[in-house]
Amino acid sequence: MWLLIIVSFCFSRTIPAGEPLPSEKNKSDIVFFESRLAYPEPDFFLSGSSSELKGFYFGVGFRNVSLIVSDDVTISNSDGTANGIGTNLGYFWEEQALEYERQISIIDHTDSVSYKTQTGEKLEIIQNNFWYIIYPKISMKFYLHYGAGIQFTKTRFASVDSIKSYEDEIAFGAETGISFFLMSNLKLLYRFSAGRKIPFLETSNSSTFLKQSLLHTIFLNYYIPL
Repeated sequence: MWLLIIVSFCFSRTIPAGEPLPSEKNKSDIVFFESRLAYPEPDFFLSGSSSELKGFYFGVGFRNVSLIVSDDVTISNSDGTANGIGTNLGYFWEEQALEYERQISIIDHTDSVSYKTQTGEKLEIIQNNFWYIIYPKISMKFYLHYGAGIQFTKTRFASVDSIKSYEDEIAFGAETGISFFLMSNLKLLYRFSAGRKIPFLETSNSSTFLKQSLLHTIFLNYYIPL
């Protein structure tokens, strides 16, 4: 009898005090596995269903301006604030946008510029641009953008106060650049845009005041998701 008890005791399974029970070990493995799971990105950055893909944005921009006016004279100004300011308002959805952009530029030139019967050294240009833009996504916060549109321009010598002194012209525009979301509602956008008067709208007797415009603009936009 005692021999059977001793043999049974020797071959029985012992569990060290420091080793967890099987049920406790399984629970700890589950907790560890859950802690290693990658949590999904915020809805703002998810493609296809995020609020980022639909909403309005607006802001102001500071520019580097280069213009080609009558007689192929090039006028440029790199002072982003002294030569005027740009504003924009757009609607963004599914990596594309419709945008209205207004650029007002007042630029001095070292030499006199002539157009028809007028002469001056300071020009005022108002551009109302309507863009259709594609926004391919690079990463979570970076987007490329490129697009095309129509530019309605008003040009005059700044010394003339009459509204009738503006020369109205229509140009074709193209733009490209990059945008970066600083926060969920704040976007930094760089744009290079070029505009040139549409040739087939010109007549043999017409003259062009603003032939071409090149602008480098940095916009700070506030974004309102829908």
